[in-house]
Amino acid sequence: MSEKKINKRIVLAGAPGTGKTSVINELKKKNFYCFEEAARDIFDEFKLKGLEFKTNPVGISKNIFKKRKLDFESADQLECKQNIIFFDRGIHEVTAYLRSIGNSSNYWDNLPSKYKYDLIFIFEPWKEIYKKDDNRNEDFSDVKKISPFIISIYEQSGIKMIKVPNINIEERVKFILDKI
Repeated sequence: MSEKKINKRIVLAGAPGTGKTSVINELKKKNFYCFEEAARDIFDEFKLKGLEFKTNPVGISKNIFKKRKLDFESADQLECKQNIIFFDRGIHEVTAYLRSIGNSSNYWDNLPSKYKYDLIFIFEPWKEIYKKDDNRNEDFSDVKKISPFIISIYEQSGIKMIKVPNINIEERVKFILDKI
């Protein structure tokens, strides 16, 4: 019988437009296994139906949760560099977003306790790099509003968090890899 492989689950967390995906893309170039942000594809699917997060936050959140849960659960079956897997956002952030708009419930509030990541890297709002796009339609003031909810949800979960400094992408990647 083979031993179950245990990979470290490391989340790049934070509000929209803080540089997480740019860092994920650099980590991929270094051959690290990275799960991409689930929300973008889900937002696109809902847009085709004429819906957006503001009009159906719980429905969209359920779909984002399903994808992030699938990613979380498949992590130990993967062969990966240094037994490390990076996630562009974690399950906890679904609850954080719903809390930020006053739309959470006991179900969502209890969900994060069922999922334990090994380490969280927090990306804080950074006005100089923030850009809107087709799926990121929040104003920078919204980004600043969401950020404390994300930090709070990971603090409540007791997972070790490290704040990523606002430095260029290559330096951020080096910072993260040095801290693991």
